[in-house]
Amino acid sequence: MITINLLGGAKKAVGKSLVILEKPTASISDILKLLQSQAKDSRIFNSNNLLIAINGVESSVLSGNDTLVQTGDKVTIVPVVHGGT
Repeated sequence: MITINLLGGAKKAVGKSLVILEKPTASISDILKLLQSQAKDSRIFNSNNLLIAINGVESSVLSGNDTLVQTGDKVTIVPVVHGGT
C-alpha cells in the first residue's frame, strides 16, 4: 500500500486529500497517470508544475518521474502556483 497525500489544487482536482494505491510498487509517472484519470482537470498533474516528495525527499533529487515507490512509502504532491500578468 502506497499513501498519496494531495495538497492545494491537487486535493481540489481529485476531491480528496488522500489516495491509497494498493500496489506493491509504482513509479511517479504511474501515480501521476492514475491521478490524472481521477481528476476533474487533469492538467493540474503536469509534473513540471508539481513538487513531489517521497518520504519527505523531493523526487527531483532521486530519479524524477522514474522514481519507484513501494509499500509503506508516503508520496506528497503539491502543485506549484504560477501567476503573473
